[in-house]
Amino acid sequence: MNSAIMTLNAAADDQALSMMEPLVERSAWVCEASLAARPFADSAALAEALMETIYRSGVRRQRALFSVHPELAGSEAMAGRMTAASTGEQARLGLLALSREEAARLAALNTAYSARFGYPFIIALHRVPDLGTLFETFTRRLDHSALEEHALTLAEIASVIESRVNRLFGGSPASSLAQAETLE
Repeated sequence: MNSAIMTLNAAADDQALSMMEPLVERSAWVCEASLAARPFADSAALAEALMETIYRSGVRRQRALFSVHPELAGSEAMAGRMTAASTGEQARLGLLALSREEAARLAALNTAYSARFGYPFIIALHRVPDLGTLFETFTRRLDHSALEEHALTLAEIASVIESRVNRLFGGSPASSLAQAETLE
């Protein structure tokens, strides 16, 4: 067990919540509910506990979780109101410095996706190699059924959480949660 996980396991609830807050986008309830799974054996166990909380929360709560995610290069990004984790993830692909044409295309995709599914498009940007792949995946996912897209969104969130856990608490990026390849 690494020292960061040991510190998290030993921390008072409020301190542990503060340590876990960056792992799940604007959804402290996931971290609060996952505290009961302590002690975490390792970073994989922490990521698994967070996702188990989300999976057990039901469709209504899951959709509420989806809805608090920022749009890709959306108004929150332009106003600097995203979490540090989301800002870094979007900046890596250049989403915060798009050309006029790319920004217009992404805005149209964001609008179409939100109208079709009722929440922002969510993708694990750490697995997206370039803007072309992002646009292709985004466009393809617009053709999915609501049920298929809900399941894919959960898989994308699992990958994001695992990446963030590994970054903050150490661990292997090739663990079980990241195995679901959703880029198609």
